[in-house]
Amino acid sequence: MKQKIKHAFLVVMFTLICGSIHAQSQTIKGVVSAEGGLPLPGVTVLVKDTTTGTATDFDGNYEISAQPNDVLVFSFIGYTTREVSVGSKTTINVTLEENLSQLEEVVVVGYGTQKKKEVTGAVAKVSAAEIVKAPVADLGAAIQGKVAGVNIQAASGRPGEAANVQIRGLASVNGGQPLYIVDNIPQEGNPNIPPEQIESIDILKDGASAAIYGIRATGGVILITTKKGKSGNMKVDLSTYTGIQNITSGTPLMNTVEQLYNLEVTTEQLGTEPLTFFFQPDALDFDTDFVGDVQNDNAIVQNVNLNLSGGVQDLTFNFATNYFKQDGVLINSGFNRLSNRITGQFHKGKFKAFATIGFTTENRTQEPWSLYEYAIGQAPWARPLSTIPSVGQNSVELDVGNEIFYSFLSRQLDNIDEREVKSNNIALNLEYEVLKGLKYKLNLGRNEWNFFRKFFQPQYLAFSRDGVFNATASRPQASLDEDYIFTKRETIEHILNYATSFGQHNLNLLGVVSYERFKSRTLGVGVIFDENASNDIQTLGAGAEGVKPNSFDINRTLAGKLGRVQYNYAGKYLLSASYRRDGSSKFSSANKYGDFYGFSAGWNVHDENWFNVPFINSLKIRGSWAELGYEGVSDYSYQPVIETGINYPFGFDEDLEFGSVQRRYTSDIFWETTISKNIGIELGMFRNRLNITADLYQNDKRDMLLQQRIAPSSGTHQPRAATQFNFINVNAGNMFNKGIEIAASYKDQIGDLKFSIAGTFTKNINEVTDLNGVERGYANGRPIQSRGNNVEFTTFLAEGYEAGAFFLFQTDGVIKTQAELDEYNQLDLSNVSTPQLGDMRYKDANGDGVINDNDRVYSGSGQPEFEAGLNLNLQYKGFDFDVQGYYVGGTEIYNGAKLYAYTGGRHRDLLDMWSPQNPTSDIPTFRQNAFHSNVRAASDYFLEDGSYLRIRTLTLGYTVPGITETSGIDKVRVFLTSTNPFTFTSYTGYDPEVGGDGLFTRGVDSGSYPVTRQFMLGVQLNF
Repeated sequence: MKQKIKHAFLVVMFTLICGSIHAQSQTIKGVVSAEGGLPLPGVTVLVKDTTTGTATDFDGNYEISAQPNDVLVFSFIGYTTREVSVGSKTTINVTLEENLSQLEEVVVVGYGTQKKKEVTGAVAKVSAAEIVKAPVADLGAAIQGKVAGVNIQAASGRPGEAANVQIRGLASVNGGQPLYIVDNIPQEGNPNIPPEQIESIDILKDGASAAIYGIRATGGVILITTKKGKSGNMKVDLSTYTGIQNITSGTPLMNTVEQLYNLEVTTEQLGTEPLTFFFQPDALDFDTDFVGDVQNDNAIVQNVNLNLSGGVQDLTFNFATNYFKQDGVLINSGFNRLSNRITGQFHKGKFKAFATIGFTTENRTQEPWSLYEYAIGQAPWARPLSTIPSVGQNSVELDVGNEIFYSFLSRQLDNIDEREVKSNNIALNLEYEVLKGLKYKLNLGRNEWNFFRKFFQPQYLAFSRDGVFNATASRPQASLDEDYIFTKRETIEHILNYATSFGQHNLNLLGVVSYERFKSRTLGVGVIFDENASNDIQTLGAGAEGVKPNSFDINRTLAGKLGRVQYNYAGKYLLSASYRRDGSSKFSSANKYGDFYGFSAGWNVHDENWFNVPFINSLKIRGSWAELGYEGVSDYSYQPVIETGINYPFGFDEDLEFGSVQRRYTSDIFWETTISKNIGIELGMFRNRLNITADLYQNDKRDMLLQQRIAPSSGTHQPRAATQFNFINVNAGNMFNKGIEIAASYKDQIGDLKFSIAGTFTKNINEVTDLNGVERGYANGRPIQSRGNNVEFTTFLAEGYEAGAFFLFQTDGVIKTQAELDEYNQLDLSNVSTPQLGDMRYKDANGDGVINDNDRVYSGSGQPEFEAGLNLNLQYKGFDFDVQGYYVGGTEIYNGAKLYAYTGGRHRDLLDMWSPQNPTSDIPTFRQNAFHSNVRAASDYFLEDGSYLRIRTLTLGYTVPGITETSGIDKVRVFLTSTNPFTFTSYTGYDPEVGGDGLFTRGVDSGSYPVTRQFMLGVQLNF
């Protein structure tokens, strides 16, 4: 099978490329306008009875190759289709008449397309022009705020990091992301295709639209169509931009003088004296900004994109290459990607073929772990990192007060953490019309994703200023770890489609049989080097001692059968029904298969004879119901696994023997289920200049998989892994998402000024309704990384609240008087630090006289109450101006960086902390204890309003006139773009767009890599 796929693909690609050489046709140019002279962008121009075609640009211009005896067909949504014979003409300007009953825009709906007028589900489309407006590497970030109901949030600002994408709320308490389909082939996660190589994105939001993809559709479906060739002379599109990035905010810290003053006040209250000058006599010689030292402000971002397109008649090709490079704003971080893709199409009689192949190489360098925290915690009087004295090979002198903590930062900066990903994806779509209206299609796909990581920690020998070796502050032996992941996904789909019409009845039948196979192999190896080895030798073979390797092999399969019926009467009454049965190897034979249904209906009210509202041109009402599944569980979870390497001493001499153990228990788990309901309305007004779409939806999540704890007597409580094995998975959780989403757009022209405005509004309500008897549990969301399990959790799953909600102790001000202290001491305070004047006071929320975990109170969550996007585009002669705004309201953020700065006594707020000399302060006293109740992680003192308004992109461009006549270049456009130029928020941390894992750490800013502001200058050339 593999060889057949390869041979078929190569034959098709060779035919496409060779055939294009013999193109013989004439080039036709022109402008397509509406009555009154308004240019029409996006008009489809086809050579009749072929697939050769193009589309007009924003100014209505088009260019196509055709023979003298050809006929050009001009079609556009809301306008009457017009046919024009070519003859000897080389310029054909066309005016289209409005026909507002014809809504002909084509939407991809999965395993086929439909006219927008006939779509009964909640489907959104994003064009290539919209996708590339934001100069970003990730397709999720490219459409942020542009689609109602689709929440996109940066997981972090780290270069190359993919955004979290949630369609209509959380898919499950076990995570879940949308299913990505690229050129009809399912992907394993985000395919990470450059936005410049995408022709369009269609998003299936409601269950009925997504149900045709069965078990993986709970999180919605994103259908990606890559750019394809257009017939005619070869067209070359070249674009590039270069810019800088910078960090716009941060955590305010004290300088040396302020820190010394604060230390004096702190130690006086503790009855001690500061020892700073005892350990570091030259403390006043330095005023070091360690946070600034680990930043790389004004880091460079670059992008180059080249697209070649051409072909003749029924034979076209497209080649695209993109190089993106982004230096990190934190030192030792960065990302670059080279992506190449070639596609080809061939049409001969009843046979159609499409083939695409893409190759991508990504390289990442990642900053040291907890870099921000270790930088924030350093004393400002410590020596700057760049001036650390060297006292020999791999040896340094750390003349600071706390050598161990200082070396946590200094020794990590020489680490090498490099990651490389090489991926390729191949898709081949073959179609043949067996009988009139009956077509057979074969989809073949193969995706590979291979990962390599090199993590080298060099030898680092730390000595004090008097020459004494400090082993704890050192790394006596270098180490090297290498990790490899090899994955492969293969897809084959047999598709039968039958379309027929009789009278005004239109029927479309679809049948699909699909099979997918996924294989993954993970391997990790490592060595420790001899103490005398050079840090320059970084190979496994040079190691003195091996580290036990680890490896995992995963094999899983998915088989599905699908049937769908689509019917409409005169394009007025619309019905669609689908049934899919999937089987997954993730579940036992008793629960392997799941059945999924989808039903939807629509009514084009404007087609009724009695409907006569002059300013309403189109009106559709639609509704849907569906059942979907989710297989969001790790492989082999239903099977007990025997793990090796658990060695044990046996016999009289207690010789160590090889051993195995069953660490965990299992249960007979099955699918998670989603019941989706949707009702929507689509409205076109004022000659379709104003278009509005609104949807109400509810998605009920049932039988979600929860981790149910089991007793220690089961033997699953392992040392240093107490919570890793002591649970079984059970189908017992329920949750729902319900909400409203609205999208509106308006386009018009006043003289030479063309303008369009589009907005989105989304409000999603998420609530957990059942946790198998647990009212609040499944804690997560530690706001500090570097202190591990010693830091309290902040987020939970709780019945009646959104998933990942904050439950925190309510602060009740600072204890300022003896009377307040005496009153507070009436409570049982055994779970908090012994209170003193100047300490934080906590509320006894449940009134039981004890301050304990039962006094945690719901405090909001990182999920927004609503979000809105606004896009404005203006064009005046050669100038264009585009601005996109994005607003997130009603979200909370836990400022972990602020907490960490408080725990280390570094935050500038502490200059005004409570003291006998400052008895009215509301800032708790620093007690030189990172785990004192004044700075406990479970306190709402560090929780802030995370609402923000952001200008997402701001672009000013100019198209140079008169270029074609003098240089042969069709278009030259220069532009200046800024990403995130302005952010308006009350949040005091680095950035309010804190995504984390999208669930438990959403809204938990634990020293997150900040999202940056960027300024880019670029140019676009079309030949």
